This record gives sequence, C-alpha cells and structure tokens, in this order.
Amino acid sequence: MPYTTYLVEKGASHSFVAEAKPPTVTMPRIKALMTGSLPGFVDVVRNLNSPALLEDNVIGQAKAAGKRIFFYGDETWIKLFPKHFIEYDGTTSFFVSDYTEVDNNVTRHLDKVLKRGDWDMLILHYLGLDHIGHVSGPHSPLIGRKLSEMDSVLMRIHTALLSKERETLLPNLLVLCGDHGMSETGSHGASSTEEVNTPLILISSAFERKPGDMRHPKRVQQTDLAATLAIGLGLPIPKDSVGSLIFPVVEGKPMREQLRFLHLNTVQLSKLLQENVPSYEKGSHPASAQHPAGAAQKG
Repeated sequence: MPYTTYLVEKGASHSFVAEAKPPTVTMPRIKALMTGSLPGFVDVVRNLNSPALLEDNVIGQAKAAGKRIFFYGDETWIKLFPKHFIEYDGTTSFFVSDYTEVDNNVTRHLDKVLKRGDWDMLILHYLGLDHIGHVSGPHSPLIGRKLSEMDSVLMRIHTALLSKERETLLPNLLVLCGDHGMSETGSHGASSTEEVNTPLILISSAFERKPGDMRHPKRVQQTDLAATLAIGLGLPIPKDSVGSLIFPVVEGKPMREQLRFLHLNTVQLSKLLQENVPSYEKGSHPASAQHPAGAAQKG
C-alpha cells in the first residue's frame, strides 16, 4: 500500500494500532467503533442477524445534528442503523468465496458520490480482504493484490477530498480502519494478537506535519474512536462510551480547546461511572481525599 504508507510516514496523518476486544467479529466491532462501549459475546449469536442498535452512538448523534450520511458496503451497518442513511447500498457478507463483486459493489459508487456535495459523512465497508482470509488465509497471493486495490481506493478518496478543500477551504477527515484482524489460519473471533490488532489511520490537512517528523504508531483502544469522532464533529460523546479522546489528534489546537475537549470526555466518563458503580460518589468517599482513585477502586 505505497500511497497509504506515504501518508503514514510523511503525510498529514496520525496512525495507531487500535486494540479490539473479543469477540472479534463484525457486528460487535462496528458497535464498539460507533458507541465506544464493549459489546458482549451474545452479539456473536446475533452477528448474522443484527437488530437495530438502540445504544447511543456517533451515527445517531450525527443524524440528530442534521448530518447527511451515505453508506455503501457490508449490510450489517444497514441493519444496525436502519433509518440513518440518506443513500445506501448494502452488500451481503454471506458468500465468503466472493472477494471481487463485494468490493466492486462499493467502488462503483465512488466517482459519482465524491463529485457530489450533498453528503457530510460517507461510510464504506469493504469485504474482500476478510473473505480472502477466510478462504485461503493471510499469506494468500490474493492478499497483496487486494491491498493494492484498497490503496488505490484510498488514494482516489483522498485526492477527491483535497480538491474539494481547494474550493471550500475547510479540512476533511478520512479515517481508515479495520473492524478486526486475522489469525494465522485466516479466521477471527477470538483474542490472539493477530485478531485484536487493527489499523487506525486518521488523515486530514488539519494535522500539520513538519518535514522529517517521524512518528511511530501509538497503541489505542478501538473504543477510543467514538469519543474522538464525536469531539471532532462537535457532537455529544455517546453516553455509554468507555473510550478516551485520542489526544495526538487535537495536539495542534490551542491549549484552551484541548482542555475543553478533555473536559467533555471527563464529564461523560464521570457520569457513566456514577450511573454504573453504586458505591461511586464524587468526593464523598473518605478514601478519595487521600487517594483520588480510591472511590473508583472500590467499585
């Protein structure tokens, strides 16, 4: 993926290794990315028949704020968010042996939708890489070709966003991520390092990068994305989110703004703690006077 590698190493981007918690299957991982919470193993059973997501989430908050959202790809998203997308085209993930049509169905919308200015958020969920893994494993000769195809898709999207910016003078954000990894046998669902490590790259001309500024990907939690996206979009953080703002993303902002973002995250996490830990009372527990974490530790 030469274009992606260039953006990671020299471009206006921040890259991370995002740890996904098991179960590392698609539906619970989409939930984790959009709610910031930790779905349970019961979601594995529901993975092929996903009911609508009722928990507070970034997509729901964006729709409530009037954002126009388009979606193309794995139909799990349409089942989770049935009334959220203005325009969508779902692709079934059931035929695992198909790794071309599933992706062509997503890419065929690209040129048209990138030229249009009538959307605020565009979500694309490609399936081919996952399917190759299931059928012939991570060392299949098909993997390299598919990664090359994904690299050219990312380049098309990025160059289209940059040319749009020349007209609007407003920075866009491009997020590249995986919902889960892949074991040495090409499966996923469990908790091996290969299955829980996922890439997370945030690309935006808002991120300044000086020549020679070499960055090594930091480790974050997959659940951190929801809080980071919400803050970046000016939306409330989903109330059940356990994630932290991915701080490097806002380091270029004035100190006052950085503090405001951290405060928003702290207030949301504090409310979550109060609602879910009966013994947690801010400042009232005797241990909290000597050890600030004392009250939380008791829970």
